Amino acid sequence: MQLETFIDELCALDVDPREIAADPEGRAWLSPSLRRAIADDPNCAAEFAEFVEMELALLDVHEPCDAFFTRRVMESLPPLQPVEDQRRTWILASAYALAIGLAYLLVGPALSSGALTGYVEPLHDWYHDQSLELGGMWMVLALLCAAGVLVVLPTGGRRSTTA
Repeated sequence: MQLETFIDELCALDVDPREIAADPEGRAWLSPSLRRAIADDPNCAAEFAEFVEMELALLDVHEPCDAFFTRRVMESLPPLQPVEDQRRTWILASAYALAIGLAYLLVGPALSSGALTGYVEPLHDWYHDQSLELGGMWMVLALLCAAGVLVVLPTGGRRSTTA
């Protein structure tokens, strides 16, 4: 039997570590073909010895199981100070305004370059019609209105910090 096949078959075994501890030679839980491979090939014997050693090491782990560890850790932490609604709203409004401005800066040159003209001609015409009617300031006003709405918009009332 080849070493790779031996290792695959050994890893496929579903043996209780207590059974391995009771019979580390594998007389009761190893198949005859695996025992034969151990006797015939020193590499298989070395792999088997390592397998038994690792399984027994897993059996010797004595970590206590504490079901309430996470709860105790969370209770020992200082209480969280939530961000007040007005500050949260300003942060969100700033992020949205920045995102809208960056999108305008990135998409604006592509629209005016003519590379996308065939695809966005109707949108481009509408954009120029609207900007001329409002004196060229409609985008600035839209950004200011969006930021203002986000600042003034209520965030859903008071939230409780306890779950």
